[in-house]
Amino acid sequence: MGLARAALALFLAALPGLALAFTIGVLPIHSSRVLVERYELLRAYLQRHLKQPVRIESAADFARFHARSLRGDFDLTITAAHFARLAQKEAGLQPLVQFMPDHDALLIHHAERPLAVSGDLRGGQLAVIDRLAITVTATLSHLREQGLEEGRDFIANEHRTHASVAHALASGVARAAVTTSQGLLQIPEDLRGKLLVLKHIADIPAFVFLAKADLGKPEAERLRDLLLAFPRQEEGKNFLAQTGYSGLHPAGEKAMKRADAYLKDTRKALKP
Repeated sequence: MGLARAALALFLAALPGLALAFTIGVLPIHSSRVLVERYELLRAYLQRHLKQPVRIESAADFARFHARSLRGDFDLTITAAHFARLAQKEAGLQPLVQFMPDHDALLIHHAERPLAVSGDLRGGQLAVIDRLAITVTATLSHLREQGLEEGRDFIANEHRTHASVAHALASGVARAAVTTSQGLLQIPEDLRGKLLVLKHIADIPAFVFLAKADLGKPEAERLRDLLLAFPRQEEGKNFLAQTGYSGLHPAGEKAMKRADAYLKDTRKALKP
């Protein structure tokens, strides 16, 4: 059995993409196909500079993705700020860079079924991409401040993508939805034109890029430098245009601490 396993390991090591590949884990805010397409320019850039195969991976939902991040399944993790802070604190992942500008949490509704105030959500459904999304955490907190309790006054239903959240509004299944400015860009233009922003809930720290915990300091610094140089390349400019960001900046401790306010609710939501 030992010889067989050794032979299998050697075989896999000789196959690009199956072994010795550098893995980029991306939070599943889109379908797998869209994630791969969206991050192809970054994948190709890193593959060229790292001189090894690079592949994109994700998970079925936010909770399973976060669990994979904590296990060290990814060499480079791209995730929401609250998950990034937990991964840094609980598993030693190393923050490298962060997208800019910030995200925002937007409570939106459909022009054909407009809401006058947040209270009009009472008795209806709120469409969200994942209950663990930091934007959803911020929105549910805001609605509680308005006297609206999820489960008592409205139901929060999860949908796979920002586009499917918008379709829930268009079909009348949901009265309101949570998205972001970047999320709006992923919605078909004809549908996006019928969506209205009821409330800008909060500015949210943008996604963070983290190196795995056991990556050496020189390698982590080189990876950070490669990522910071990416927006200056033509492919980097195209990547940012597609994703709705303007650039990347170093993710220092001051930047990471901005997510601390969301950790209590996130830990609670992650419990089985």
